[in-house]
Amino acid sequence: MFVQLDLSRSRRRRRWWLLPLVPAVLWFCLPRLAAALPAAAARADRVIGARYTARFDALQQENFALHQRLAASADAVAENEALRSLLGSGRAVGCVTPARVLARTPGGLTLACPDAAPGAAVLDAGGRYAGAVTSSDGNCCTAAFTAAAGLCGSCVGLATPGRWVLTGLPADCTLTAGEIVTTPGGDWLGMLAAAPVPDADGLTASAPLTDTADLHAAVYFVRTD
Repeated sequence: MFVQLDLSRSRRRRRWWLLPLVPAVLWFCLPRLAAALPAAAARADRVIGARYTARFDALQQENFALHQRLAASADAVAENEALRSLLGSGRAVGCVTPARVLARTPGGLTLACPDAAPGAAVLDAGGRYAGAVTSSDGNCCTAAFTAAAGLCGSCVGLATPGRWVLTGLPADCTLTAGEIVTTPGGDWLGMLAAAPVPDADGLTASAPLTDTADLHAAVYFVRTD
């Protein structure tokens, strides 16, 4: 008996009967999807938010450290510039230590200068007398724009930083403009801007000073000798 096999391509079966089930499946799954999506979104927000917060905190710490390094660098640059100015002034100032200004008051300064001796002279970057240390506390000291005796020729007067007038000179002194005025310790106070003029009492004379200390600098020098 001879049997012939049909090897031709079989007809594809079409499952059209499944199409009506699609809406039913979607209708069944939609509530679960709707409930799952917010939870998944919330979890994604938590994960992404935690990573963002951690990265933001790290960047803030890096930024703070960078600002600290920049501030320290700026302080060092200011001190170096002040030291160069001091050395370039040509004035003999002895042993000094640089001190940054931490705070200002109408009558003085708070300086970053540990173990400064009370009474030590405070000089500006030009080596000129600006005041004296009044107290020291840990890593800082307080300096006041205190008056100092001013020696000029054979005469002695009194000069107050900020006013910069040499007062109390003898009425008959023969000083002239341009003469140098120093403290008893040899620190530069200034130069006479004009010849002394007798005061109203007729017993003393006064003269304005020039080339005096800068009371608005960022760095000063405290005598240590």
